[in-house]
Amino acid sequence: MKKFVTKLMAICLVLVMSMGIVVTAGEKETAASYVRYVTVDFLNIRAKASASSSILGKYYWKDEVTCTGTSGDWTKVSFEGEPGYVSTKYLSKSMPVVTYTSSYTRYVKSSINIRKTPSTGSASLGKFSQGAKITCYGTSGSWTVVKKNGEEGFVLTKYLSKTKIKTTTGQQVANYAKQFVGNPYRYGGTSLTNGADCSGFTQSVYKHFGYKLPRTSSEQRKSGKSVSFSNRKVGDLICYSGHVGIYIGNNKIVHASNSKPYPKGGIKISSVTIMKVKAVRRIVK
Repeated sequence: MKKFVTKLMAICLVLVMSMGIVVTAGEKETAASYVRYVTVDFLNIRAKASASSSILGKYYWKDEVTCTGTSGDWTKVSFEGEPGYVSTKYLSKSMPVVTYTSSYTRYVKSSINIRKTPSTGSASLGKFSQGAKITCYGTSGSWTVVKKNGEEGFVLTKYLSKTKIKTTTGQQVANYAKQFVGNPYRYGGTSLTNGADCSGFTQSVYKHFGYKLPRTSSEQRKSGKSVSFSNRKVGDLICYSGHVGIYIGNNKIVHASNSKPYPKGGIKISSVTIMKVKAVRRIVK
């Protein structure tokens, strides 16, 4: 029986080779073609199943694509009679459909990108800020139709609300941070009550309001938006060499520091010019 199966497999292999069909490792061929639709504004057609391969051409949003198989994360297509490959994640079994309705209002839960087409891989037309009141015109799957500078775009519906969003202010950040004055300093700590270092303190304060800051003071110096020292506002991060604090107005910061060079370690209020200011970063608009 074993010899019969082996012989049968050999015969099948000869038949496959004689028909010119070769199945390579990692590639799955299909006998019949099938149709998919492009979900991004444009999709590069590659000569090989690789993002570094040469570009043969492009498909565009809603284009119907005839596919003949897959190779890893790539789908095999025929472009002008030549074989090519496109990224499978930008294809859909159904054509993207936009359903337009009468205009209606929504509010932005958190800062969102406006996409040219209903896909996270699409080009960005700009952003809507948290709390923004926007006019919507319909939907496409999990996306909502909007307009930016007169141009149609799409935002993810899950980031929109029917009711107004309460936005965070710099004053709220400062007020929250000041309530922890007098609590201990602890190197490597992030607890606002049991001990934090400078960047652990600022990270935890902003985390309370839903903002994610990196862990170290040098990394936080690159967060948010850069503003000049003369344009600093309450709630801004004040960054020094190896140190960071939160501006609370009246040329003061609240920060966590050790006992050197300060008279007492812990979370405290000090002059904004306690050290040379390296940068001012605006986290809350």
